[in-house]
Amino acid sequence: MNEYNIKLVGLDIDGTLLNTKNQISPRNHAAIRAAIDAGCRVIPATGRPLRGVLPEFIQIPGVDYAVTANGATVVRLSDGEFVIKNWLSRARLQKLYEATQGLWRVFDVFVGGSGYSEKKNLDAAEEWAPRNMAPYMRMSRQPVESIPDFIAAQEGFEKCSMFFTSEENRQKVRQIAQEMGGFSIVSSESNNLEISDEGATKGLALLELGRMLGLEKSQVMACGDSENDLPMLETVGLGVAMGNAPRFIQEKAAAVTATNDEDGVALALEKYVLGR
Repeated sequence: MNEYNIKLVGLDIDGTLLNTKNQISPRNHAAIRAAIDAGCRVIPATGRPLRGVLPEFIQIPGVDYAVTANGATVVRLSDGEFVIKNWLSRARLQKLYEATQGLWRVFDVFVGGSGYSEKKNLDAAEEWAPRNMAPYMRMSRQPVESIPDFIAAQEGFEKCSMFFTSEENRQKVRQIAQEMGGFSIVSSESNNLEISDEGATKGLALLELGRMLGLEKSQVMACGDSENDLPMLETVGLGVAMGNAPRFIQEKAAAVTATNDEDGVALALEKYVLGR
């Protein structure tokens, strides 16, 4: 008998589900399928836009929702419906863009399941993308000529993502956004900031989806490794930090599993969902 009764699991992707080769290990894949077969929903809970979520994850039978853009959007995968939206207004994003201009190297926006970036930045992604992620940046973002012009033509925004060549500038932008107020400000890489509405976190999105599915908080579990996972790990019923997560994240999680190169996701699913 499994004492935990977990019925919904949100999995971060980068640094959590994916190993350092950016692959889903066979054991992780098998554990996801076994958990779903046991009656538990297992879904992505990622900072990525829907366009950037791994096909090999969301095409597993039974993966029917995705928490994307750090919780700004929850997508029902069967029909692409945005069942939860906590988006930023154009006016607020324009104000943030103008207040931080000149401090960041790249300013991207996420709209309706896709990232958008200026073409010149995507062409030069090797100069700023972290951890050999330039191919992912080009896959998950559509090129535009001018981000300010693109922002002016849109209504709602899932989040913006900034990449920096200076840690000093990154901290300046964090402070500016904090002083403006009303934002959720996190990072998933050492050279970025991801800014969304304060109501948009992976944890709040998972709990809201759980309520829609008739689940209690205690039945919701999450696995993650980065700062943008911390609200999720602290909010859900059972937050599991990866063994490769920074110490401060491990200390705030309810449990710690093995690293992303040691099938940490599979071990967590096997223990807390499958009761093995």
